[in-house]
Amino acid sequence: MINRRTALVMTAATFAAAGFGTAHAALKSPDDVKTALRLIMQVTNDFDRQITRKTFPRLPHENEEFKEASDALTKAIADEPAAFKTKVGGQIAKARELAQKIADESGAGQEATLRADHGQMLKAVNAVFENFPADLRPDPNVQPGRPAPKAT
Repeated sequence: MINRRTALVMTAATFAAAGFGTAHAALKSPDDVKTALRLIMQVTNDFDRQITRKTFPRLPHENEEFKEASDALTKAIADEPAAFKTKVGGQIAKARELAQKIADESGAGQEATLRADHGQMLKAVNAVFENFPADLRPDPNVQPGRPAPKAT
């Protein structure tokens, strides 16, 4: 009787761990996730560059690219457990809302407002990234087409 109870508890614990924890540790499409996360980072950085350069009319285009990149991530996690998809999906939605807000406000040309909104968007993007193993997340210091910075 005790052995059976112990076995049931261990089985229940295994299933519980397999639900959310496994999605975090062993994604079904890690290459697709890595690519989508890299694209999200690139577009988030592009928002920053456009604000810095004061090329505000370009921000709605960046928003469209952000939507495409976040759609790629949503597709990459489509086969993951429901709890994981729900959590990440909510965070992606928040980041998309903030990207849309930047695009909507771009016409006013208020750099300070856009900069503050981008800061909020960056926080939301980082919250999405935290759901994935570090080896899948892009290095924020490496820009595509440029060599990695040298360690000092």
